[in-house]
Amino acid sequence: MSLAIPAYFANLTQFCADDFYIIITCADGLEAALCIELESFELAPQILRAGRVLVRIDLTKLYHICLYSRVASRVLLPLGEYHFKQKITDNTEVPDEDIPQALYQFARRIDWTALFGLEHRFAVRLSTDKRLTVNQQFATLRIKDAIADTFNHAFAARPDVDAKSPDFQIFATANQKVAELFLDLSGTSLHRRGYRVANTAAPLKENLAAALLYECNWHTGEFDAIIDPMCGSGTFISEALLMRAGYPVGIDKASREFGFYAWQHHNESLWLDMVAAANDDFHARLAKLQQQNLTIVALDADAQAIRACHKNLLAAGLGCLLPSITLQQQALHHLPRTLVALPELATKNPLIITNPPYGERLGELDFIKPLYQGLGLISAEALQQAGVQQAYMAVLASQVEQADTLPILSPHTLRCHNGALTVYFRHGELNLAKLPSLIDDWQKQHIVHEEAQEFVNRLQKNLSNLKNKANKYAVSNLRVYDADLPNFNVAIDVYGDKIHVQEYAPPKQIPADVAKMRFNLVLQMVREVFGVSREAIFIKTRAKQSGNEQYTKTEHGKRRKLWLAREDGAYFYVNFTDYLDTGLFIDHRTMRGLVKSASRGKRVLNLFAYTCSASVHAALAGAKQVTSVDLSANYLDWGKQNFALNGLLLDAIIEDKGEYLPKYQFIAADVFEWIKHNTEQFEVIFIDPPTFSNSKKFKGTFDVQRDHAALINRAMNRLSADGVLYFSNNFSKFELDEVLMARYEIVQITHKTIGFDFNSKKPIHQSYEIRHKNAPVRDFVDERVLDKTTRQELMTYQDSKQQDSKQRQSAKRLPQVKEPRSKNRPTYPRQANKTQSKQQPSQSGTKRVYINPKAADGANLAKKLNDKLNIDTQNLSEKRYSIKAKTNTTDKQS
Repeated sequence: MSLAIPAYFANLTQFCADDFYIIITCADGLEAALCIELESFELAPQILRAGRVLVRIDLTKLYHICLYSRVASRVLLPLGEYHFKQKITDNTEVPDEDIPQALYQFARRIDWTALFGLEHRFAVRLSTDKRLTVNQQFATLRIKDAIADTFNHAFAARPDVDAKSPDFQIFATANQKVAELFLDLSGTSLHRRGYRVANTAAPLKENLAAALLYECNWHTGEFDAIIDPMCGSGTFISEALLMRAGYPVGIDKASREFGFYAWQHHNESLWLDMVAAANDDFHARLAKLQQQNLTIVALDADAQAIRACHKNLLAAGLGCLLPSITLQQQALHHLPRTLVALPELATKNPLIITNPPYGERLGELDFIKPLYQGLGLISAEALQQAGVQQAYMAVLASQVEQADTLPILSPHTLRCHNGALTVYFRHGELNLAKLPSLIDDWQKQHIVHEEAQEFVNRLQKNLSNLKNKANKYAVSNLRVYDADLPNFNVAIDVYGDKIHVQEYAPPKQIPADVAKMRFNLVLQMVREVFGVSREAIFIKTRAKQSGNEQYTKTEHGKRRKLWLAREDGAYFYVNFTDYLDTGLFIDHRTMRGLVKSASRGKRVLNLFAYTCSASVHAALAGAKQVTSVDLSANYLDWGKQNFALNGLLLDAIIEDKGEYLPKYQFIAADVFEWIKHNTEQFEVIFIDPPTFSNSKKFKGTFDVQRDHAALINRAMNRLSADGVLYFSNNFSKFELDEVLMARYEIVQITHKTIGFDFNSKKPIHQSYEIRHKNAPVRDFVDERVLDKTTRQELMTYQDSKQQDSKQRQSAKRLPQVKEPRSKNRPTYPRQANKTQSKQQPSQSGTKRVYINPKAADGANLAKKLNDKLNIDTQNLSEKRYSIKAKTNTTDKQS
């Protein structure tokens, strides 16, 4: 057995307090940050291995490290190391001796009497590698025995052991090859701060937060703004401000917790002078920081987190800075609004740093990656709107794939640990460029192609016309060609910087090779016109579908990749490869804008929700509650990803009459069955059903023409008295049931919801606005939630309301019992219908009675009707009812 004593191990008998080595430990991965900090202390650190840094110091520097180090875990005086004898087992070296006995012999070689005396109390803490097979408790006891035997041998007496409050803490480590002994001068771990008085779920360790701030160069002063959009208990904000104010983080434990107070080389007067000077310096720098124009923003969707952050800032002594801190309960999607309200931010160089809920606070891993992607997109958009020219982003993630979604230029990645969790810290310059848009960047080109010249000319003509409108309305997803020419029977949609080409199945009389040749020409010309590569174009063949075929996956099987699309201030995932439809119906762009404008402060129901795009718009508009119902759980999961992508908290709750309810609900159910049994009331309902469905999960089949009346009736039962229902469908031959027109106030708004990129003369969908009769008239369009896109596209809708009202008032009505009606709400004009209903439509406010006409003659029947209706016949100047003997029907007379 041999004892190795490298130059940096302390010689206890000839120790010099003016020149000695210490080992500073830190969490794995933070060695570089610790070196940055030590270099700022004018020291020359050397990384020994993961989690350990060696530095040469004197007593003054030791005190300075204990007072000011924000990254260090412990400060250790190295006493010695021992290498175990090895043997080869299964091609692996393992210790070839009894570990507890070897540790005893190792500890007996240290002269402990030169370190402390009989009057002191000591404790031993042993840390072993998990691969080392040893009873840790017994091995620790053997080290204690060695120390006691050293004193017994010298003085026939031994010092006491005190595990709770020792004067000297002996720290030992052991792995399969080597054991080490240290005197722990820090006493307790340095990462603990006195200000942590309130916590949230999955709190960030203070020394980790400080290390990450060092990695971002916050300590250099190059950033004059700091933003944490998911601040939790405020660890990043607290550490950043304490660092900028020069707060001595060790001062809270200065009176009782350090491990050098009983050490014979401790200089009490020097220590007390340094503590007093550090305290005075902090207050002076804090007063100076108050005068600086530092922008501080701390946001979180959880009110409890904001309260915890406020308490911790006060406990950290930063209460004087609270008036200049924007500390608000705000969900991520409100970040643009918050930053725009800070005009001084436009001239700043901000650091956005945050620790998102990467598991503990969110709970569902499938929606964490969209949250990270949304964090980057929303942060960049918010800074753009605030006029910021450059910014730096730093984010913690539990998986590197989550960090990969962040729009960071030349990113740096650090693997580290937050407690037992392995996390990844991604940081770098934030890309503030807008998302690419083909329609914005397109320029007309001179392209000559003999076989496809007609197609090229038409496509470029369309693009020339559409580009101005797209820029005017800020639209980046639109249809640019829709089978305009019979020989080129395709639909071409642009989604941002991607192109979706759908080939309509050719007629049987067109040879397959001719159709294929024309389609290949289309693809070639599309690449030339837009100047894109093959990877930017996705192709599909559309044919008449049956059942839910358009909503089922193609032969690719597992969904491979999702792309981004932006619409009206919201972000959505689209899939170009695995479904016939992409997940975002661009022909319903304006309809979603109507839903959005009507949703502020309302309870919104989205039936046949698909990927919940309308639900996202409603939530972003400030809906009180949003419920999305669809038969497919997969599509609802896609919808949840869209919510997370837009910074909407999936587990948000609202308080309603003393009850706490989920703000956003995603219900996988048969729409007919769910709405039949549901008893809630909604102010806004949106229904966009499929034309036909015979899903295996659905009981029977659904046909929009056959079943829409029953569907709307059930939905109207759930609509509040002053609510609005938007109904839309893509069946080209759809005719609204006349019974519905008589029962409700209905306005056909098809021509107002067809976008500028679709043919209004051949509408791709039909849409209606439906309300209860006699309902209070309310303008549901809320200008506060509309951006440039929807506001301008709805100008025509707003301007034509008065004209529509006059048309409805003068239109011919169905025969019905007259009843009081609002002067401000005209009835919907009657439309021709092939089949006239044999039964009078039931009217709201009309009392139905049932009398058997065979039970009485005409006169008696009239009397029975009057009795049933509680009519006072004596006060009537004429008979209210007359009976026709042949038909046995009752007619109302004027």
